[in-house]
Amino acid sequence: MNHDEVAREIYTAIHRANEWRSPEDRLVCAEGTTLYGSGGGLDSLELVSLILDVEAAVNKRAGTDLVLADEHAMSQRHNPFRNVQSLVDYIMSRLSEAASCPIAPSS
Repeated sequence: MNHDEVAREIYTAIHRANEWRSPEDRLVCAEGTTLYGSGGGLDSLELVSLILDVEAAVNKRAGTDLVLADEHAMSQRHNPFRNVQSLVDYIMSRLSEAASCPIAPSS
């Protein structure tokens, strides 16, 4: 997957999340949109739901088995879930790691 494909999956998840939000509380599909933290549009449960939605879509499309909200995410210097851009960058980094270290099939 490339950057634009990952961003599209995030925007699709945002669109689904927006279906449950009032018009004035809807998130904008833009890389600068703050998802979580100061000024963020999502509470912790909404963030988890969005991450799981994106995770499932990315794994299906890329043929991977990434877990985005794990100790790797929590150990990052900057919150990878802060905004759309940081989430795209984080997913691209995890996809790159997965591609460089494929899991050998079990015998």
